[in-house]
Amino acid sequence: MASQKKTVIAALVIALIMMMASVVALLTSTKTIPSSGTISAFKVGVYTDAGFGTPLATIAFDPISPSYNTNKTIFIRNDAPSGGKSMSLSMTVTNWNASCSPLNTTYNVVTFAFNRTGTVLAPTESVAADITLTALENNETQAGLSFSSLLNINIIGTEIP
Repeated sequence: MASQKKTVIAALVIALIMMMASVVALLTSTKTIPSSGTISAFKVGVYTDAGFGTPLATIAFDPISPSYNTNKTIFIRNDAPSGGKSMSLSMTVTNWNASCSPLNTTYNVVTFAFNRTGTVLAPTESVAADITLTALENNETQAGLSFSSLLNINIIGTEIP
């Protein structure tokens, strides 16, 4: 008998909730307001040449020895049209996957540097930038190092209001 009471009470609660939802739905009104606008283009362009003819798709670093570095020069342009937003530049590295033979470690082996962090580009402005790969001198790099093509160098343009 107690379980029947619980079942009846549960059914009544569910029915009450459904009725309240129906009343709320009847009390809801929607007004559609037409609008229009323009979203300014905001795009960082990264190129292999100063003429901006070839977008950069990949960077192949030259082989280096421990304690040495290699540079790659790239060309960055704020591809927003005139009247668009300025951007501040930065760089990150993601998907880092190194293998040091025979140690198979992925730490303290190389560093990446970007010489244009904080540089502000107005729309259509451009700049040459260097990405520097440095091999640290330690047991891992002395043993030999390679890194996969999954390494991503991300050039970031952050909008300046």
